[in-house]
Amino acid sequence: MISTSLVFVAARAVRRLALLCAVALILGYVAISSFSSRYGTSSSIVLDSKSAETALSTAVSAQESAGLSCSDKPTLTDVVLFQRDGRRDVSVLTLDQAIKATSAHEGWIRRYCSAP
Repeated sequence: MISTSLVFVAARAVRRLALLCAVALILGYVAISSFSSRYGTSSSIVLDSKSAETALSTAVSAQESAGLSCSDKPTLTDVVLFQRDGRRDVSVLTLDQAIKATSAHEGWIRRYCSAP
């Protein structure tokens, strides 16, 4: 004969399982309906604009065509691409000049270019 406590434990487990399945079904329905309502509709996606980076990309390509490898990670190098505050153009400076200008809050170092 099955004891009543075992019956209560089994009933509690069945109720929890049913509740868990109901919650999962509701969440699945909400997810699928929100996906299907947006599927196929166009929206204005904001992309990262590269137009502001043209001076930087031009300077990087000029340095790379000269045989240097440019990176945004700080390294000891001879050539640094530096951008002054409020200006879009990029200057080619030595590392010492760039550190002095950065210390004076004149702008920031954009790329470090070194020989590979």
